[in-house]
Amino acid sequence: MICRTTKELLAEIKKYMDLNDIQMKELATSMDKKSQSVSQYFNNGNPNCNTLFEICNALNIELDVKIISKGDTQ
Repeated sequence: MICRTTKELLAEIKKYMDLNDIQMKELATSMDKKSQSVSQYFNNGNPNCNTLFEICNALNIELDVKIISKGDTQ
């Protein structure tokens, strides 16, 4: 999937969480953060890069990044 915004990327992570029955509270606990703080990452859609990696680490998942030219996305 091509993600053009952090909101789209977070939506994919949230979909993974839903498919694997991972609650926001569980993610927050794994990240050693308050549930409200973690929910705000998903609601605001503007976490920094380190936070995205922290989320992935807490979920035991990895991001697979492929850099492509915009002309190749049609």
